[in-house]
Amino acid sequence: MKKLKIAITKGNGASQERFLKVFEDPTLFELCSPITYDRADSLKSALKDLKEGNVDALVLAPTDEPAKCPADATEVVVTGKTCFMPLSKEPTEEDVVKLRDILERDFDARAPRIAIVQESAMQNPELASQVTIEEGINTYGPYTSEQILGDDIAHHFDGIIVPEGSPLPTSLSHDVPVRYFAGRKEVVTAVCPSAQTEETEDGVADVSWLTHPFFVAIDVIRNRDFYDKALLNPLPKLFRDKRDDRRQSEAPLANPNNENTELAS
Repeated sequence: MKKLKIAITKGNGASQERFLKVFEDPTLFELCSPITYDRADSLKSALKDLKEGNVDALVLAPTDEPAKCPADATEVVVTGKTCFMPLSKEPTEEDVVKLRDILERDFDARAPRIAIVQESAMQNPELASQVTIEEGINTYGPYTSEQILGDDIAHHFDGIIVPEGSPLPTSLSHDVPVRYFAGRKEVVTAVCPSAQTEETEDGVADVSWLTHPFFVAIDVIRNRDFYDKALLNPLPKLFRDKRDDRRQSEAPLANPNNENTELAS
């Protein structure tokens, strides 16, 4: 795969020193070519280049106002343990299917295991078993945040549906969470507002909260490419089921007397 071009908007939520320190990471330059946008209209210009294919992905650096998830996208918070999908309503079967599709294509999760976290009683408490039976998706729950935290079972799941504003994504992982706007052709990640860290004890600025969105974007692009290519030319069946041939030969004609009827008329 060619070396990816990843755009990043500077924003105003990171100092110039920290912003420049991102580009001191040699690993980042091995994986991609970062392109910065620091003009007043940086976001508009970056989005234009992204849609036109001039860059492969976009990273939104922190600003005074957190980036808003587009209406046609689904927000996923990516951590070192699992992926979280925050919802402002009780999840439905469609939400579970949507998360399954995101996990399979964007995060290379085969037959993903999905958990549902709901603090209050659900109107459909049998949703997990219903989705498991009807859609074949390994779904579990509902759990409460206390159960997930107390038993530390988050790492058993590829994805967890949580109520919007849940502290689980940041409280469960020491890793830096990343916001990812899934479900669109364009790959866009953003810095999690709660992920910004102070200087370490040695006085060195930790910029992992700025570099991790790059790595998530790169993973998504590569996973999508692998997933889509795998479906281009599916292999034919190795063995033909002779029962299908027998069913066709035994099937009655739609109108066996059709020819005689036409001749008689």
